[in-house]
Amino acid sequence: MSKLAKATIDKTREAARIQGQEIVAWDTTMPGFGIRVKPSGTVSFMIQYRNEYNKSRRHTIGRFGIMTLEEARTEARNLLSASSRGRDPRADRLRKRNENSVADLAARYMQEHCEGRCKPSTIEAHNWLLNKFILPRIGRFLLSELTSADIAHLHQSLIGTPYNANRVLGLLKAMMGHAELWGLLEKGGNPAVSVRPFREKKRQRFLSREELARLAKAIDDSENERLISPHVAGAIRLLIVTGARSGEIINMCWSDIDWDRRLLILREHKTDVSGIKALPLNAIALDILKEIPRDPENPYVITGLRKNAPLVNLQKPWRRIRKRAGLDDVRIHDLRHSFASFGVTTGASLPVIGGLLGHRSMSATSTYAHLSQDPLRDASDKVGVLVGDIMRPKAVL
Repeated sequence: MSKLAKATIDKTREAARIQGQEIVAWDTTMPGFGIRVKPSGTVSFMIQYRNEYNKSRRHTIGRFGIMTLEEARTEARNLLSASSRGRDPRADRLRKRNENSVADLAARYMQEHCEGRCKPSTIEAHNWLLNKFILPRIGRFLLSELTSADIAHLHQSLIGTPYNANRVLGLLKAMMGHAELWGLLEKGGNPAVSVRPFREKKRQRFLSREELARLAKAIDDSENERLISPHVAGAIRLLIVTGARSGEIINMCWSDIDWDRRLLILREHKTDVSGIKALPLNAIALDILKEIPRDPENPYVITGLRKNAPLVNLQKPWRRIRKRAGLDDVRIHDLRHSFASFGVTTGASLPVIGGLLGHRSMSATSTYAHLSQDPLRDASDKVGVLVGDIMRPKAVL
C-alpha cells in the first residue's frame, strides 16, 4: 500500500465491511504507521515498534474522525521516534491506566499513614479538607498529571480563608511526600513543595474581667433557663478556670480526676504522646466538677445525648452563649488564652504559664512527686482565686 490518504482509508473501510473481517494497512512512507479497520467501519490509527527487549508491540494512537490523518501522522512520528530511544508507548499507556489518582493516594494516606498514628480529631480534620476542597477539585487527577500550578491554583482559590488554604496545602505536601516514599512519584517530584503558604496573622483575643463577668452571667442564665445542660455549662466554666484544651475537657472521664492530689490525669493529649500529663485543678475547678451531674452509666464527665459517650459538639451551645454575652468574636480556644493572661496578671512567669497550658512536656512521675510544691500549683490557685467569685456556679433555680 502507498502513503495513507483519506481515499485509501475509505477504500479499506469498504473492503473490511464486504469481507466481514478486520483489515490492517500500513503507510509505506512511514514504516510502523498504519490503520486498523473493523467490519463495522471503525478506523483506528496505530504504530508498530520494538521495545527495549526487541519484542514487537502495537499501540493505538486514536480513532479516525476524532483525530485527523495529519494529526495521527504527527503523533506516530513522535512516538516512533521515542520508541527508537527506548520509550515504550504501549507500556506507558498501561502504566498510566493503572496509575493512582489523587483520590487513590488520599485513601491510602488516610488508611496506611493516619490510622493508628493520628488522633480522631486530626483524622476528622483531614477528611473534612479532603471532601470539602481537595477531592472535588483535583481528586481525579493522576499523580503524574498533577502539577505545582494545579496546586497553586487550588491554594489561591481559597485566599478568602487563608487558614483553610494553608491546611489544604500542608495536607497535600504530606500526601505527596508519602507518594514519593511509596514509589508512586519520583524522588523530588512532590508538586506541592514549591507552593508558598499564605501569611497567617496569629489571632490574640483575651477576655477582660468585665467580659468574663458578662460571659459568666450568660452561662448562668442559659443554664437556669434550661437552654444549655449542666454539662455544657460545666465544660465552659472548666475551660476558663483550667486553661485546658476543649478536647481535654470534653473527653475527661471521672476516673481521670485525682481528687486527693487535685489533678486531672490526661493519658491522651496533644503535646506529649509518650506519657501522661497532669493538669492541676484549682479550688474553683473542683467546685465546678462537684456541681456537674454524674451519670453512673457513663464514664465521661461532660456527657451529651449518646450513651457511654462524651458530648459531641460544644461549638453550637458556645455560639449561643457568646452571642448572649455580646462576645461574638470570642472562640472557645480564646478561653485558654484568657486563662494565660489572667495567670500573667497574677505575676506568674512565662515558663510557669507554659507549663500550665501544656506547652512543656511534664513527666507523670515527677508531677505526682513534686506538684504540691510546684509553682504550677501556686499559679493555678492564684488564677482560681482571681476568677473564682465570678465563675463559681450559681444555684440553679
